[in-house]
Amino acid sequence: MSTDMTACVFEETSFGKAALAKMREVPENFRIYCAGVDSFDSGIFKVAGAEFRVAKAGPNKGKLSIMVPGTKRIVYVTREECSND
Repeated sequence: MSTDMTACVFEETSFGKAALAKMREVPENFRIYCAGVDSFDSGIFKVAGAEFRVAKAGPNKGKLSIMVPGTKRIVYVTREECSND
């Protein structure tokens, strides 16, 4: 299975938009790659993103699939922040 982070999937969701607003300025190849509810009762989303680069070799060659070390960011977003879309 190949991984290609070219499409901005999570960034179009309400929690993704709220997370990006909290992260402020991000590079062009920054992608949200993981999101989940911290606790079902709390309604707090844990959102992780990082900058990715194009693979130069291997099965994902030419795809935006390699996470750049040291670029990972995690923010927490509340339901209220998500509804301010």
